[in-house]
Amino acid sequence: MMNQSVEVLFKLIRIALGNEDDFSLPNVVNWQEVYELSLKQEVGAIACDGLLTLGDCGIDELLKYKWVGQSMVIERKSEKQWCSVCQLADLYAQHGVRTNVLKGFSFADYYPHPFHRPSSDIDICLLDDFEKGNQIVEKKGVVVDRSENVHSTFYFEEVHVENHQFCVRIKGSNRYKQMELYLERLLRDGGVCIGTTSLIKPSWLFNALFFMCHARVHFLIEEGITLKYLCDWILLKAEGVKEKNIDIFWLECEKSGLLKFAKAIDEVAEYVKGCNILSESGQLMVQDIIHTKSHKQCNNKVKAYLNILNTIWNNRWKYNLYSDITAVRAIMIYVYGYMFDRNPQI
Repeated sequence: MMNQSVEVLFKLIRIALGNEDDFSLPNVVNWQEVYELSLKQEVGAIACDGLLTLGDCGIDELLKYKWVGQSMVIERKSEKQWCSVCQLADLYAQHGVRTNVLKGFSFADYYPHPFHRPSSDIDICLLDDFEKGNQIVEKKGVVVDRSENVHSTFYFEEVHVENHQFCVRIKGSNRYKQMELYLERLLRDGGVCIGTTSLIKPSWLFNALFFMCHARVHFLIEEGITLKYLCDWILLKAEGVKEKNIDIFWLECEKSGLLKFAKAIDEVAEYVKGCNILSESGQLMVQDIIHTKSHKQCNNKVKAYLNILNTIWNNRWKYNLYSDITAVRAIMIYVYGYMFDRNPQI
């Protein structure tokens, strides 16, 4: 059984995303707990949308105003990021560079209220113009950090940007390199402008596969995932069903070793929607999501690398349930990549 506050939060999410018609709630709700949980799970503004739809639900007025205020903070931050990334895309367009948006506003475009999906930073991919993109902003006085293999980082109009050289981490694994090639092909062959901007939202198939690759890394070897990821998948899947691309997606997941994790995420997302009963492994995934801890950044690269290996080993139960490879195999890939494939190419 889920904690009552968790179930209430799930209901608010369903209402906000248009998956719930029954607005009834338990007689007594710990709204303070639901509020705090919504912020921790990165769905504060989304849950607030559901709350405001309920009308009179017994929540303390001061807490309700506080919740609405936090929702506005999330919205204002998203608007700031949006303005900055649009300016960046326009700058790149002037130099003939196409700006593909990864995650962030690309996923947010599927939401009823796009600015209510929070992002910590902006992820873009310029494909063959990766280094050209770095140099363009450097000429504007922007400091670019190229210390990471997967992406460079910089601040543009006070917003943190990750300019991806690769869509996924490819060190030490031929399978990951094959997935990278496929994702890049999807980026080249598809995508549409978001509204009247120069920003490109990739095809649904790219977004769905990239989502699973990204979520899998966070779940298995980083700080874990939050309910925001499940909201992303609920909306992504709905779009895939509408576009009749979902069968192709599952086939690609099977080919790339994502299927076990993708099926688990799908099961939990369907539960959040109120459409199924969780298996034992599904219950464990929900508990892990609800108890996700905040990520602590480590600036020492060697220590950060050792922390990853330690996390993989501690999460070996996750690999047994949700991954097509074991934790030992994952550690071997990381060690091989660190020792022999530090600057991979495809």
